[in-house]
Amino acid sequence: MKALLFPGQGVQKVGMLNFLLESDVETRNLFAQTSDVLDFDLIELIKTGPDQKLNLTEYAQPAILATSVAIARKKATDLDFSYTAGLSLGEYSALVYAECINFNDAIRLVNYRGKLMQDAVPEGTAGMLVVMNMPLSEVKEMIDSVNASGEVIDFSTDNAEGVSVLAGTNSAIKATIKHIDEGNYKRVKTQLIQMSVPSHCSLLESAQTELGKLLNEVEFNSPTIPLIPNVLAQPTTDTDEIKEALLKQLCSTVRWRETLEYLLKNNIKEIYDSGPEKTIISMARKLKDIEKISLIEI
Repeated sequence: MKALLFPGQGVQKVGMLNFLLESDVETRNLFAQTSDVLDFDLIELIKTGPDQKLNLTEYAQPAILATSVAIARKKATDLDFSYTAGLSLGEYSALVYAECINFNDAIRLVNYRGKLMQDAVPEGTAGMLVVMNMPLSEVKEMIDSVNASGEVIDFSTDNAEGVSVLAGTNSAIKATIKHIDEGNYKRVKTQLIQMSVPSHCSLLESAQTELGKLLNEVEFNSPTIPLIPNVLAQPTTDTDEIKEALLKQLCSTVRWRETLEYLLKNNIKEIYDSGPEKTIISMARKLKDIEKISLIEI
C-alpha cells in the first residue's frame, strides 16, 4: 500500500520546477491556467524570482501548490495510492490530486489564504520557533506555563517525535526561549523559522473567518482516495468534514506526526514525496518500516 504526501510552505525556491517547465507541455499548460486566477505571472516568478517575492506567503503558497500538483501529475500517474495528505498548505495540493477541488479553485484559495495571513499579523511582530529534543508532554507543559504568564504561544505543528513548532508574538517567542534556557532541559535546542507569517496559531483568527467565506463559494467533490486532514490525523471522504477541517487548520495544530503514525499502523509500505525538495521524506526518516520515495527522482 502507498500514500502520496505533499509538502507545505518553506520548500519554495527560484528554479524549483525548471526541469518540467522547460520540457513538459502539460506542466506549462497547467501553469498557464493560473493566469486566469492570479494577478502575477507564476511561471516567471518560479523561474526567475526574485527570492524575496517568492518567499512572501501570498506568492509562496500558489507557487508550491502548482509545483507539487505538477510533479504528481507528471510522475505519479501509474501509481495506485490508498491515502493522500499534505503538510499545512500541502493539504490543498492533496485535495487537488484527489479531485476534491479543482486546480483553479485551489490556486485562488491559497493565494487568498496567503494574503489573509499576511494581513492578519503585521510583519516583524510574530514568529515561529522549532523546539527539538523535547518530549511532547514537556512541550505541552511549557506551553501552559508560558501562557499562564500572560503570553500566548501556540502549538503550531507537531512535525515528528522531538520536533515541535510553536508560533506566537515576538514577546511570546522570547518568553518560550527564556523558559527553556532557565529550565535546565538537557539536549533541547531551538531554532527560529524564517517565515513572513506565523502559521497555525490564534493570531490568524481574523484570517480564518474571511477564508471561511471563500470556502463556501468553492465546490467540494467526494475525493477519489481518502484524505487525511491535518486537524484529524485520520482519513475521511466526507466533503463537509474535509471543508471544516480545512478551515480549522489555519488556527489549529497540524498533527503531522500522528498522520505518519496512522499510515504506519495501517499497512502503508511506501510514502511518496510530491515536492521539489525531500522535506516530507526527511520528516519521516525515523519510520524504518516505510520506504520513502521522492517523485522527482522517479
